[in-house]
Amino acid sequence: MKMTGLSLDQAPPQDIPFRFFLSAPIFGVAAGLLLAVRGDALILATIQLETVAMVHLITLGWLAMVMIGAFYQMVPVLVGGQVPMIRLARLVHAALVVGTLALVLALLLNTEALFLLAAICLPLPLLAFIAQISIAVFSVEADRPVVIAMRISIVSLAATLLLGIYLVGFLANWWTFPVHRLAVKAGHVTVGLLGWIGCLVMGVGFHVIPMFYLTDSFPAARAKWILRGVMVSLTWVTVCFLAEVDTRWTILAGIPGLSSILLFSFGAFQMLRHRKRKIVDVTLRFWQIGLFAFPISFGFLLLSPLSQDEMSLFLFGLLFLMGFVMAITNGMLYKIVPFLVWFHRYSSLAGQPGVPLLKDILPDRFAKRQWQLFIAMFVIFTAGLLLRSDTVLRLGGALLAASSAALLGNLFGATRTRRLEATSSA
Repeated sequence: MKMTGLSLDQAPPQDIPFRFFLSAPIFGVAAGLLLAVRGDALILATIQLETVAMVHLITLGWLAMVMIGAFYQMVPVLVGGQVPMIRLARLVHAALVVGTLALVLALLLNTEALFLLAAICLPLPLLAFIAQISIAVFSVEADRPVVIAMRISIVSLAATLLLGIYLVGFLANWWTFPVHRLAVKAGHVTVGLLGWIGCLVMGVGFHVIPMFYLTDSFPAARAKWILRGVMVSLTWVTVCFLAEVDTRWTILAGIPGLSSILLFSFGAFQMLRHRKRKIVDVTLRFWQIGLFAFPISFGFLLLSPLSQDEMSLFLFGLLFLMGFVMAITNGMLYKIVPFLVWFHRYSSLAGQPGVPLLKDILPDRFAKRQWQLFIAMFVIFTAGLLLRSDTVLRLGGALLAASSAALLGNLFGATRTRRLEATSSA
């Protein structure tokens, strides 16, 4: 079955993306609760172990779960790549959950045994995932921007994993660094966030914005230039960090990437503005806030070497992780999960009485309530960060937990939609 360029007959079993997608907001709840409990103690320094733990609850617990689930779903469907041993994804998910929890607890408790568990349970599933997806995406023609973006993303994940293992080994006192730990951390953050996550979001955005919002296509030539600019900055900014060169060279190396991000955000904004259907729903709002936060966040990253404290890095983390990626993944989950439920359970029964529409599987009014919690969290978290207010930050954490719990409830409710037979017999 093909639809708007999708190879739906190659879709993986529905439980595979669902287990990743439903795990993500659970880690969002955990991150929110940690912030609510610890407050401004988490913004004393970016190298503080509790701060690193909260960041990894979001990057590994939320973002990696959504990204990996999206890869397993979209590589066969969007680019036509065959993911080998697809059922291995279930073991990847289980090991990733255990490894993420082990790493977070190791950072909070500073326990070597937990660091060892994390060093086993994180690399193995990630390496298996990288091998599976690499076989799939490198076996298809690379003439489409979404394929190029996926290739950059998966290579960036491999580099992020290597740098992450290096950092965990240092924290567990297994080895020392030939370069400064902060330089390795900066490279780990840059490759992980801009390469692994940013490139995938942009690549998927090139394809799904026209599909979901009925817009004109993103020009392929412009999309390829955007990805080239990001790749140039991704490479040279990371080299500058690891080589510990003068900060002016680091900022200069980041200009092509910042220009590309601005071009992507502006182009995507224009596409959404001129969409054929003028209906405004929650998913559109999530995309808009994400596209606004993306270039601003990267600007703070480039300016961080010039700042007297680490506020620029904290603002980068807030705008990138929550303003950009969490916002857009929220919006995408509200599109993808109901569609997968409908496709797997009802597509063969289309037109028969009792078959729900997409909007019936996850009503927009439920998503709107969660959107309101998300916006309140983002505004209050930003205020708490700028004011360095313990009370406001704790409130932001509570709202992050509430927003994530509401998303989990909405997605879980969608996956529990009853089949036609149950509906008919009710």
